[in-house]
Amino acid sequence: MNIQSDIEMLSVQAMEMYAKRYKMTGEEIVGLFHKYQVFEKMLIQHEYLHQVDFEEVMEYIDKVIKDDSRELVVYHGSCFEFDKVDLSKSHNRRDFGKGFYTTILKSQSIDWAYRLSLREKKKKYYVYEYLFTESESLRVKRFDSLNKEWLEFIKQNRSKGGLLHDYDVVLGPVADDKTMETVQLYLADILTTEEAIRRLKYRKPNNQISFHTERALGCLRFVGRETYE
Repeated sequence: MNIQSDIEMLSVQAMEMYAKRYKMTGEEIVGLFHKYQVFEKMLIQHEYLHQVDFEEVMEYIDKVIKDDSRELVVYHGSCFEFDKVDLSKSHNRRDFGKGFYTTILKSQSIDWAYRLSLREKKKKYYVYEYLFTESESLRVKRFDSLNKEWLEFIKQNRSKGGLLHDYDVVLGPVADDKTMETVQLYLADILTTEEAIRRLKYRKPNNQISFHTERALGCLRFVGRETYE
């Protein structure tokens, strides 16, 4: 089982227990977990969470919520140096629309930067680190799993290009080189939604957080940049 799917299952179990323990509705618990970015923080800490028992997982979630922190460290891999994010230079026909793409997984950002450096024939590549503080004024869309809504969203953005939605920030799995083969078959109506999702579950999807507006970029604080050769 891949990391994303594994954490999905663990987070669902945790939400059910949390709702029961604190007598909350399903809608309330989903809103609470989204508010404090619990799923994303569990994804970052997946190695630790699978070394402890379920009660310690619940203690970790309690701490995340009680800390009242909406800060998340994100990374951007590139083979170009820059001081300011310029949305006008964003690539078109991306999964979540034209925007500035980051990930909560540093290893993934390093891999992205390295592959980009090979394609662009650059000797150096960089990983930019930012602190994202989610504001209640932001319109945020989350895809916690590989589902029909996620597939349809990618289909629209990949086929039409530009920015087709009014979200400031979108979080969810990545349609990378391996998963994109299945997505393309789905876009061509060769695979049904159920068949596509079934295939995707055998892949190891990465994670991405995309920023689409200046308001969203205003919630990003630059921390540093590492250089690789």
